[in-house]
Amino acid sequence: MFKSKVGLSVLVLILAISVVLSGCSSSKGPKDALEGSISKMSGLNSYAFSGNFKLDELDIADDTEQGAIAMNVLKNSEISWTGVYQKDPAMTELTLKLDLKGDFSINLSIPMIVTEKKIWVKIPNAAMLGIPEELVGKYIELDLEDLAAQSGQSIKGVDVTNSQKFSQDIMAIVFKHIDQNAYLSSVKTKDAALPEALGVKQVVQFHIEKSQLESFITTVVEKIAPEVVELLSKNADYRELFGLTEEQIDEAKDSLATAKSDLSNNIADLKNGLTKFDILAVIGIDKNEYPVYTDATVKFGGESEEFTGSIAMKVITQLTKVNEKVTFEYGEPASADIIPFEEMFGDLGGLMGGFSSDY
Repeated sequence: MFKSKVGLSVLVLILAISVVLSGCSSSKGPKDALEGSISKMSGLNSYAFSGNFKLDELDIADDTEQGAIAMNVLKNSEISWTGVYQKDPAMTELTLKLDLKGDFSINLSIPMIVTEKKIWVKIPNAAMLGIPEELVGKYIELDLEDLAAQSGQSIKGVDVTNSQKFSQDIMAIVFKHIDQNAYLSSVKTKDAALPEALGVKQVVQFHIEKSQLESFITTVVEKIAPEVVELLSKNADYRELFGLTEEQIDEAKDSLATAKSDLSNNIADLKNGLTKFDILAVIGIDKNEYPVYTDATVKFGGESEEFTGSIAMKVITQLTKVNEKVTFEYGEPASADIIPFEEMFGDLGGLMGGFSSDY
């Protein structure tokens, strides 16, 4: 079903949907709300966040024993997260919780700390993974400068200014071509049943279903994607932001040209193999015009030589303490609690018989 010719169009489709869902503004029409959020989102200096991801349905044809085991574990499993972020000095704390169901059920809580130059991951107490007791509670350190040096590249911090400019330019392209009446609508706050503590003042709904997929992909491939590629082609700062070369941009142009030339055939193949497709997202905006709540459900089903089955997933995210002072639970770990990445995998390699410190 997913042939290479339509692959880029599907990826750009996902990008466009992500951009649309990423920002909203309040007390306006749906499209105006989205456009107004461009400048508002650049003003996020700090916030606390939480969310969860759950597979509500996972039914994929797989005759292998490994596939059956994997689906048994993943069905109704849940990934959740909480954390805080500050822009200056740049730091994020994230606690990732894994609750895997089935015969090999696992429940893990993994704190992570991210700065511009380093990432620390706290080693969980997980007997089922065979982690030595003396390592539990220590931090694996990934030094981004060292990794960059080993790869012959230089490390660069996140370019917040160019990232914000790029987001604004992308949103402008999307707004120019997307039909708001087809995909966006307003929902009464009282009918959305969102958490009262978030202070949501406006609710915007984004919805795309199977019958709309052809027109959406056509818009993305013929209008949105070419302008995005051209934007990257003309702006060296944006290419540097994503580590793209001019050669890669030229390849993207060629891929788009191929996708456009065979678009009708590719969409026909996609529709023939697609049995179900639905994306529904509800976005809550607070009085300061920040998107503080998103509830998104994605349903997908296909029947082809490459894929047969159905998947349904749900993602909920929340923001609180927007631009308020945030408190870090862990902070940068003490040197005595840090284990370099190479040393950690050397220790585990000796235990598991598969790795060494030279790996």
